[in-house]
Amino acid sequence: MDQLKDDVISYLQEKKTTILERWDKKAMHPPDQTGSGQLSTNSVGRFILKVALHGLSLSKAELENYLQANAYKLAKIKIKDNLGIETLVYNVNMARNMLVDELYNYPAHLKKLEHIFSQLLNIIDRFTFHLISHYCAIKNQMNEEKNRHINSSHEDRLTLLGQMTSSFVHEFRNPLTTVQGFVQLLRAEYPDLPYMDIISAELDQLKFRITQFLMLSKKQVVDQEKVVFSLNDLMDQISAFVYPRLLELNVSLKQELEQNLFVKGVQEEIRQVIINIIFNAIEVMAAESSEAVIHIKGYRKDGKIVLETSNTGPKIPDHLIKSIFEPFVTTKKTGTGLGLYVSKEIIEKHNGKLFCRSNDDWTTFTIILNAYDKQEGFD
Repeated sequence: MDQLKDDVISYLQEKKTTILERWDKKAMHPPDQTGSGQLSTNSVGRFILKVALHGLSLSKAELENYLQANAYKLAKIKIKDNLGIETLVYNVNMARNMLVDELYNYPAHLKKLEHIFSQLLNIIDRFTFHLISHYCAIKNQMNEEKNRHINSSHEDRLTLLGQMTSSFVHEFRNPLTTVQGFVQLLRAEYPDLPYMDIISAELDQLKFRITQFLMLSKKQVVDQEKVVFSLNDLMDQISAFVYPRLLELNVSLKQELEQNLFVKGVQEEIRQVIINIIFNAIEVMAAESSEAVIHIKGYRKDGKIVLETSNTGPKIPDHLIKSIFEPFVTTKKTGTGLGLYVSKEIIEKHNGKLFCRSNDDWTTFTIILNAYDKQEGFD
């Protein structure tokens, strides 16, 4: 190190108290800077001054590692102090300005000090760069760990809630079955008793919702037997099932199905999926003043059965289309966000696909399943 630089370092060391006093008046002081083993704002000034002056005495090879290590140390300490990065950078820049101001008072021609000015500014600039980098990296790591903890806790609560709800739904299904049985007896003994059709239809829909939830909550140890069945016949059954709801909310159902559409699977599960899609459509259109129409189109294409269920309800926002099949995502005010998630799980279990597209005119849910011929079920 040349003699002039050595003299400048000694001079700045002697003026350290003056520099820190001036710096302290302009630095930002957070309201709470207490804490065992933590640096106060004034100590930050001494820390930066020490780094800058020692850095002047180091070679280029030594300097970068020295700045990296000390920037990491300061960033870690000030994060624990909960000091914002903007305050920290401001205080470093103030220390930089105080050093430069004092250097102007050094008794030597400024021309001779140019290389020292340049080196000092570079040291503090590099230190600031590493300080910001380490601060952001540490902060991001802390946020990721916090989010992992929050997500883990949330998943644990959902698991517990799911177990409790599943138990409740199981208990609820037993008296529901009893009520349905007595409704059937009443209809047999008093066929003209009013409102029995409405009661029966509402109970069927409640049973459907319970079955839908249980399909999500229970673990299937052994897959149910899959058989080849007529999608046309299934759609006739579904139409009869949803008819009271369509009539109640003045929704038109139009069907356009090719003949002899056969698929292989668990018929009750496929039924659950289609009814869920239709009920969703009915509910989203219930509050609309415009004409409510559900159009179901079924056809065979390239060895697949395609079933498209379209409705004239409001457009699903673009940002929700990709997440509409995720659990607890719903566009309905009273929706659980589980129906479409369960539906997608069922269709994918049948080696099929379920997806959605939506525009201002129609929202369409498309089911694609492997096509079968009737006789294949008897081979």
